[in-house]
Amino acid sequence: MSRLFNKDVIVIVGGLSSGRHIAPLFKGLGFSCIHVCTADAMEHPILKPTFNRQDYTEHHVLASEAEAADFVARLKGRHVRAVIAGCEPCVLLADKLAAMFDVPRNDGASSITRRSKYLMHETLRQHGLKSARQLLSDDLEQICAFHERIGGQIVLKPEAGANTDGVHYCNTRAQIADAFDRILGAKSIFDDFSSRYTKVLAQEYLSGKQYLVNTCSSEGHHYVCDAWGEVRLNDEAPSNDSYADLISPATELHRSLADYAGRVCDALGIRYGNAHFEMRMTDEGPCLIEVAARLSGNVDFSVLHDTHSLTQLSLLADAMLDPQAFRTRINGANPHTKAARKVYLASDMTGDVQREPDLNLLLDIETVRSVLFRVAKGDRLHKTDRALGHDRPGHLYMVSADSGQIARDYEQVRRSERLLYETMLTRP
Repeated sequence: MSRLFNKDVIVIVGGLSSGRHIAPLFKGLGFSCIHVCTADAMEHPILKPTFNRQDYTEHHVLASEAEAADFVARLKGRHVRAVIAGCEPCVLLADKLAAMFDVPRNDGASSITRRSKYLMHETLRQHGLKSARQLLSDDLEQICAFHERIGGQIVLKPEAGANTDGVHYCNTRAQIADAFDRILGAKSIFDDFSSRYTKVLAQEYLSGKQYLVNTCSSEGHHYVCDAWGEVRLNDEAPSNDSYADLISPATELHRSLADYAGRVCDALGIRYGNAHFEMRMTDEGPCLIEVAARLSGNVDFSVLHDTHSLTQLSLLADAMLDPQAFRTRINGANPHTKAARKVYLASDMTGDVQREPDLNLLLDIETVRSVLFRVAKGDRLHKTDRALGHDRPGHLYMVSADSGQIARDYEQVRRSERLLYETMLTRP
């Protein structure tokens, strides 16, 4: 059996979640990929099943980031061309390794501002960018005083959580006290998840529509690959969106979101690779909720390539290895896209799954392009409630040249979704 040994390698730090797509991309370009990850992230029950060992020539698990220098020494004689973070808990380690290997990288001095939601907003404030009023404290009375001072609803969350981990909307002292007790001392779900939160971050609630913005950067040049406007039936709890619609790059809205995202990248030292933004469009313009310096999660890149071929993934190799090619591609981008909608599935039923899900109930709808579904026969289907840890059973993408057709098919999607759950819970 022949085996290629390539001195030029790509180091992927935490090739988990959407980061699992990075190694196949670079392998297809002829590079050998080496995987490194901390033990905590590698063994995390949400992340571990997404790892594909076959994509890598080597796989290294570090007990902690303190072993970074030992890992660098093991790769002596290799030519490391890029170091790329694959998932949220490995962003800081990727920054550290990129500096050690002296490859193109984000600003190391501001690395922590890309993980700490508190320092993130403090940095924006210092750069004169719209940011949330906030307080980081382990004192309940200080947080209650902050609420009284700014008035209205506030948001309590961990300083460096992920997803909806520990995020609470609060209007009253009782709600604040309950959220404070739930967060303080709780375990982190993504970083060193044996560690516990020692402070609580309180921020003003940002009113306005929520948007998701995904970027790719090279040498400080930033490109918005896709932007989505989220729609929710109510805004009484975090991440209870019904769906998100793709925003056309030809609109003033897209230009406003893109301009703000680029300024945030500059302020936080994001110069290379991907970033995923959550922001609100306030009366004063876009305002960041948080940004993560990695690929967007739970993405079907084939759908994004169809709607607008310059995706976070398709641009990534040039962004890291050939900045001139990156600039040529983004400067020649076609701003027109198809209409697309990402639908967040949600169950209103609970029970043991008796049958394999018949996803054709959804896929047979004309505009439905792909479905990701996480529940199978033998599993427990829960009524979707992210605050209680019962996550969405999946999501799907709809694509069409006619946005009206998507709106019409969406009603059928919801009817078919309910039939799907009913069938799953019925004994054969």
